[in-house]
Amino acid sequence: DTLSTYGPQMVVSRTAESRWVAVDGVGNLFFSDEPQNLILRVPADKVLRGDPTPEVVYNGNTLTEVNQPGGVAVDNLHVYWTNKHFGMQAGSVIRASEFPESGIGGPAKSISVLARNTVKSYGVCLALGNVYYTNSEKSVFGVKKTGGPVAEVTSTLTHPRGCAWDGDGTVYVADRAGAVYSFAGNMHNIGGAEVSRAFEVEDAFGLGVLQGTARGCRDSVLSFALTLVSILVLLQ
Repeated sequence: DTLSTYGPQMVVSRTAESRWVAVDGVGNLFFSDEPQNLILRVPADKVLRGDPTPEVVYNGNTLTEVNQPGGVAVDNLHVYWTNKHFGMQAGSVIRASEFPESGIGGPAKSISVLARNTVKSYGVCLALGNVYYTNSEKSVFGVKKTGGPVAEVTSTLTHPRGCAWDGDGTVYVADRAGAVYSFAGNMHNIGGAEVSRAFEVEDAFGLGVLQGTARGCRDSVLSFALTLVSILVLLQ
């Protein structure tokens, strides 16, 4: 198969060892740097100016809630990430402002720990008011964006990794055992769900769902961002 994109392509980062990347509705790009303990951002306006230099948004050298970050998701207000190290202490899933206050203590003020139930978490995705995330083996969990009880959606997978919402009603989960699974993600009360095998794919890790076609001035931002998503997934 051949991977191709529409529009100009540009390198966003050559130094970050990232497992996930996310783009919000206006084209701001967020991604993790696992070994450096960083959550990085490239604002849409910088991309349009041809300046893709990443900015550090959250730094694990000063914030305990960033500890080998893995999955990243955004919703135009907040950035969410999972931690792959000491999740029960640092937090399995974290929510923080996309653009925190500057100055001393500014980033820390916006951070909320949504869950501490797993030592190591991988993918994270959003479905309306729900946050779903995977652990290192078998399980997918869910919690509300505003926090509250954590519920196990399924424990029937083998090695779940990335997840993605289709913008309608379905959440897809990659399983490195060789398949992508799906379940109904728009739950009012998060709980156990029936999980179905959507299709088979070898060593599935990251995934994304394309929802329609970008319009207007966002075309170039979203097209290069989707290119980066594909590259990062392929490099894993």
